[in-house]
Amino acid sequence: MTIELNKLKRKPCKYWLMLFDKDDKLNVHQAFIEHGQQYDWLYKYSDYDLIGWQVENNCFNWWKYSWILAKYCSNKFDPEKYNWKTFSDYVVVNCPKHFDSALYHWELFSWAIATNCPDKLDVKLYNWEMDSRFIAHYCPQYFDPKKYNWKQDSPSVAQYCSNLLDPKLFNWEEGSWAVARYCSHLLDSELYNWWKDSWKVAVYCPDKLDPKLYNWEKDSWAVARHCPYLLDPKLYNWEKYTRDVELFCPHLLPLKPKTL
Repeated sequence: MTIELNKLKRKPCKYWLMLFDKDDKLNVHQAFIEHGQQYDWLYKYSDYDLIGWQVENNCFNWWKYSWILAKYCSNKFDPEKYNWKTFSDYVVVNCPKHFDSALYHWELFSWAIATNCPDKLDVKLYNWEMDSRFIAHYCPQYFDPKKYNWKQDSPSVAQYCSNLLDPKLFNWEEGSWAVARYCSHLLDSELYNWWKDSWKVAVYCPDKLDPKLYNWEKDSWAVARHCPYLLDPKLYNWEKYTRDVELFCPHLLPLKPKTL
């Protein structure tokens, strides 16, 4: 396929300009093979339909460039030739009308269904192990507590669909911080990971702070900065975080034990 320089909406870089002949013409099909594809540039700055031409002339590289056909030339889509294994996500993003549940690569690209066309989501084929969080975020109507990967994606439930949070299944060890930040009304002090995420409570929901469970050793600074009215002078880590009291609540300095 030959293109003409004067018919481009924008001149290419110097390297590609040098490939045009004396008549300002270029066999773009051959050039892409020898010098690397520039489909995005060609379709953005010209009206040439190289992909359509390649398909019609049976010289399109379906295995390598299926994604670009889905993006710019979906009218030439062929489900039997398309590289579903590598580029399934481009179909649901650019031309969902060509979606085929039986051919789609659910293992790698389940997330793309949830984020772009949840109406095509099949809960039996969906990759819950890897992509559960996208269900919680984009289409909680398909949420299944038995299939959901609570171990890995508990925070997404707290953030996007807290009404579906099951405290018995929730991963409190790793996701406690998300409850404190996004749905503190569900915070269970007995299940909460106070050792790792105490400071999140001080920052986002100090009304839930339990001084007996709070990690004063590591997170005293957060109380001084965000809820000094909860500061317990007997529990506060003065040795390490006196500076925070000096900066954010100096009126509490008299409470500092004289032995320190």
